[in-house]
Amino acid sequence: MPSIPILQGMHRINRSYMPYSPKLLLTLVEALPPDSMFTVLGMANDELPATTHAILFGGHLRVGFEDNLYYKKGQLAESNAQLVARAARIARELGYEVVGPAEARRMLAIPPLAN
Repeated sequence: MPSIPILQGMHRINRSYMPYSPKLLLTLVEALPPDSMFTVLGMANDELPATTHAILFGGHLRVGFEDNLYYKKGQLAESNAQLVARAARIARELGYEVVGPAEARRMLAIPPLAN
């Protein structure tokens, strides 16, 4: 099943997008067909709250330098891995399972990488 992307905070680069808000995200999630798989990404300072809400609302998330360069206000992230580790830690602390790349590929029906 493909994952439906929900982009949050894109209004900074495209005026046709609405700013991030938990209420808007929840409204979008509730409008999805039952059993839909969805992925949330947040741009810039919307990344952490948007992706944390994605976890709480039963979705998946995407983090990384292409969306956000900062770990926290005024502090550049050291790597994509640092952003991924924080998201995984938050998910685990909230009681959710974190899958690895192979399981994510299986869930999305993406073939394994060739060696």
